[in-house]
Parts: sequence; C-alpha cells; structure tokens
Amino acid sequence: MLDEVIEHLSPHPGQVVLDGTAGGGGHAAEILRRLEPDGCLLLLDRDREALERLKARLGRRGNARFFHANYCDFDQALDQAGYRYVDGALLDLGVSSLQLAEADRGFSFDRPGPLDMRFDRSEDLTAEEVVNTWPAERLAQVFREYGDQPFAGRIARAIVEARPVRRTDALAEVVASAVPGRWRRQQTIHPATRVFQAVRIAVNDEFGSLETFLDKIFGSVSPGGRVAILSFHSGEDRIVKHRFRAAARAGVVRLPVVKPVRPTPVEVQANPRARSARLRVAERLPTAGS
Repeated sequence: MLDEVIEHLSPHPGQVVLDGTAGGGGHAAEILRRLEPDGCLLLLDRDREALERLKARLGRRGNARFFHANYCDFDQALDQAGYRYVDGALLDLGVSSLQLAEADRGFSFDRPGPLDMRFDRSEDLTAEEVVNTWPAERLAQVFREYGDQPFAGRIARAIVEARPVRRTDALAEVVASAVPGRWRRQQTIHPATRVFQAVRIAVNDEFGSLETFLDKIFGSVSPGGRVAILSFHSGEDRIVKHRFRAAARAGVVRLPVVKPVRPTPVEVQANPRARSARLRVAERLPTAGS
C-alpha cells in the first residue's frame, strides 16, 4: 500500500519523518525522495540484519539516519538525532517477506528451521522457549488472544504432550494433528498459520510495543504532522483504532479518515498478504495557546 501510505503521510521537503519499522525499506526510498533536499528520515528497526541491508541501499543518502531499536523507543532515537519533534511517523506492523523467507529465523512453517521468531536476535526469549516451557493454560491464552484460534486449548495440550518441539515443521505438524479434520478441510489457510502468528507476537511483545508507542508518539509530533499505522492483525488494528479515537475525543488529533484505508483488489491480487492490511491515520492538532 505504498501509494496510500505516501498520500496520507504526505511527506514534504524539509520535514523530519520517523519510520519505526524500516525493515526492507518498502516505504523509505519514496519518503526520502519526497523529503529532499533538506529533510531527514529516521529509520528504526529491531532486526539488525534488515537494518544493515537497508543501510547498504540507502546509507549514501545524507538525509537518512539509522537506528537499531524497537519503535517504542523512538524518543531515544530522536534525542540521538537532535530532534524534539517529527513531522510524521509511520509504522508498518508485522513480519516482512524477507523474514518469512529466511528459514533460520523460524517465522514460517513453509521453510523448516529452528523455532526462533525474534525480530531482534540479541534478545533472550525465543519461540522454542515459549513452546517448550510455557504451561498449557498460558499457551492457550496466547493462541486465543493473539491468534483468534478456536481450538486453542486442544492445540496447547497437544504441544505440551509432544515436547520437546524444536523446529517449525514439527510445530506445524502438532497443530495440524490437534484440530478436527473436518474443520481443517474447511479452512483456506493452514491451521498452524494463526498459531505461528500468536507465538511471534508473544515472543516480540508486539502489542506491548504498540501500546508504548501510542502512549508517547503524539507528544513528539508537530502540529499538522501525521501518524500512519499499517496493521495486518485485527488485534493491532483494534488497539490503534481505540487509541486514535480516544486522542481525537481529547482534542489531541483529528482523524482525516475515520475508517481504515484498505488495499485495492488489484493490489490484493498481486500481493495476497495485503488482503488483511488496514491503514489508520491521525493528524496532530495544535495545543492550546500554540
């Protein structure tokens, strides 16, 4: 949804913009082009490997600054860069195609590999630890809350019985064997898809990071600046919707679009992963007396 993001974020020359999930740089190059000649793009990512690849692509652009950091710690990056405010902020949540394609990252059961799933591989908690040490009740809660999994309890108990589960393909097999065959045949996605999503969210505390970001971001955006958040999970979208609406009721922001912007049918056909994408936007209002 590059066109929609650019339209609603609306970067202009001379502005300072934060990309909190720079990743593969899907939006960065176009934002940089629109900030030239004297704007600045602050690029953050938890994935050091992805950030290094992006730096190799865009590092020669003098108006790009790179930070290995969780986007919820954006205020520290602003301090390091010498800025108090930004004129726009973007989050593109979830896992990237590159991360899914790397078997050793453990994000996908399509590519057998170790159960890792960390965005930042310097952190301690891995998917293997979650799967093999968390009690069944806690696993079931994760599958329900983060994966909307109707058979969360059955799957959790099956995982506990199958321990140790060390690899992505092994976890997918356990999940598939735990759900009713009739239900499985009616689904358009593999039964492990939502379980993997839920474990990844738990490993990386993705909802917690989003809540922390939303606690702080409007205090760091200049009047007229926009915050654009692209989510692919109904739980994340719910958090963004409620927090944006609360900020609007408090007179902190206005909502240029009340309902989320969705991908076009053409984009979904070209990129099926975009089908669940939702873009929400909030524009910072002037504070009283400003």
